[in-house]
Amino acid sequence: MVRYNDALDKDESGQSGKREEILFNRFPPDKERFLATPSVVVDAGGRIIVWYLPGVLTAMIMVGLLGLLKHSITTAKTTQWRTHRSHFHPSPDGMITPGCINISPAWFQQGREVHGFSPEVSAALKGDAGRNITTSLQRSGIIVSAALRVMHPDLYWAGMATQVRLGEWAAKYELDEMSYHLRHWTSVFNVVSVICNRRTPPHRDPKCRPAAFDIMTTAGIYQLVIMDFMNLGIKFLYDSGSMLASSCRLVRHYMNVEEGNRMVTAWYMRDSIHNFVGTPSTEYSKYSNIQCSDPVEKEWSTDM
Repeated sequence: MVRYNDALDKDESGQSGKREEILFNRFPPDKERFLATPSVVVDAGGRIIVWYLPGVLTAMIMVGLLGLLKHSITTAKTTQWRTHRSHFHPSPDGMITPGCINISPAWFQQGREVHGFSPEVSAALKGDAGRNITTSLQRSGIIVSAALRVMHPDLYWAGMATQVRLGEWAAKYELDEMSYHLRHWTSVFNVVSVICNRRTPPHRDPKCRPAAFDIMTTAGIYQLVIMDFMNLGIKFLYDSGSMLASSCRLVRHYMNVEEGNRMVTAWYMRDSIHNFVGTPSTEYSKYSNIQCSDPVEKEWSTDM
């Protein structure tokens, strides 16, 4: 996957069919696979590319998040597919609000990830209602952090150090609202997107570091859904309660759901925030370095 990453442009979005065909022909998967049991995908160098944990979460964990989408974002701009209305389907019973909302105790607003700007509390957390949102996320934040501690220990500690340093910076400059949210933010990830009833076209997330992991969880009552990691040739059963961790820069992924109620949390780190507080970048997580009381059997790897 190191060579694959080297072949990617800096802002590779995964939305150009012609470009992706070139990459696919240059780095073809050896065969197609469908996974429905707990799995770890590694490359030829032993670097972990994907963790897949079906059925690891219960619906109760997500219950506290149901009210967050009252302030969700949708738009009519076709260039912004993540929030474009055409990618969302209605709730059959009105139990959830289709939409997407990004939440962070400290991040850079779009276009401000350059020298001279400082982190801000995301719009969703501003005001009294924001404190309830942070509280609603605490259980989910603890769970994904504990998972990352096993999946990628170095990234876990980098995330922990970043949160501590951000807290010290916010306290120094008397940023009371940010300080409050950082004290009550239980995740080592500094951003979470909460998404309801969205179809996801093939894409990558170019702001994700290749050696880092994003963690996605899904819950709800919906039809059979397959998450397709297209360039790896792997499809995952993406039932309610599933957790997937991967570098969404390296993996071009796609998922389609047309009915039911489905809520996704996507937890991730922004490298610009780590840079702001001076947290060093981490290397890839190696399978040989993972310590588990009940190790996952490594069945196969990809040669990318």
